[in-house]
Amino acid sequence: MTDYTICEVLPGVYRIPVPLEGSPLKELNSYVFKKTDEPGSRNMVVDTGYYQDSCMNALTEAFELLGVDLKETDFLLTHLHADHISCVPYLVQDGCKVYMGAGDIAKMYLDGSDIPHKGSYEYSFSRVNELGVPMDKQQEMREQMAADIFTFDKYYRDYIPVNEGDKLRAGSYTLKAIHTPGHTPGHMCYEIENTGAMLLGDTLLFDISPNIVAWIGVKDSLGDYLDSLDKLDSYDVSIPLPGHRHRGDFHTRIAELKLHHSKRIEECYKTIEELGDAYLYDIAGNVQWKIKSRNWDEFPPVQRWFALGECIAHLDYLACRGRIVQLTDQNGIKYYRIC
Repeated sequence: MTDYTICEVLPGVYRIPVPLEGSPLKELNSYVFKKTDEPGSRNMVVDTGYYQDSCMNALTEAFELLGVDLKETDFLLTHLHADHISCVPYLVQDGCKVYMGAGDIAKMYLDGSDIPHKGSYEYSFSRVNELGVPMDKQQEMREQMAADIFTFDKYYRDYIPVNEGDKLRAGSYTLKAIHTPGHTPGHMCYEIENTGAMLLGDTLLFDISPNIVAWIGVKDSLGDYLDSLDKLDSYDVSIPLPGHRHRGDFHTRIAELKLHHSKRIEECYKTIEELGDAYLYDIAGNVQWKIKSRNWDEFPPVQRWFALGECIAHLDYLACRGRIVQLTDQNGIKYYRIC
């Protein structure tokens, strides 16, 4: 059951549930750190949602209720995905700051266009194309995905880069940056010092698994992600603050996600072993996904896109460890074989 009630998660820190219309994610957790009376203190808003009426209305109503003046507000974006960044260009005021992980800023305008991360988007389609995904399925997914990704027509470029160990002031708190690549290359979590709380973005979600896909210039997104989970596991976190839905036990969830990916890795490997020379679309179609659909071809196009991307990340992981090899057939299509 989705709860759209604003709640105080720490003194002076509020969770705003932002509804994501048309998304299986259902909602985004935006967090607001209220400024204090101390000189120089400012509000900080963490993540914002798609540029949709539902998101903008939820945010503006919450800001009014909480007494947040946007002229005294900076923004912190855990990572570059559209459901976290798209409202920022419409909310940020002159003289206010927007922070994002340095690695994600580097991925924002890869093709020189004014569309954020279009280069990575096109790269993902080039991967599924070279791996032989049928063109009709590619077109179906492209038509559906465009509405999800490019949901805003106003762009922002003046991001302030955040790196591992950087500290930011948010209301009365100090946030320490933790680089957790995997979900995106520059994803950042933030330890809220001296509280036991941590802003997790999409690195750690509790009732859904973060989507891990291949990125331009990244050989092993899944390997990076699993390393990030190990890194987080070293922290003592009693108040986890995820980017979507509800929270749970921090260390238990890390163990669950590591086990989930371990099983998926072996499932992909065994599928290739059974198929022999195996193509991406057939491998993904033989993996057990938690999607209500009669068969693989009838998957909702957006969910099929996520599944293919997740499968590529697991295949890259296996290839990087020498367990499978990628070959090219006589038609120039790449396929996989166990070593």
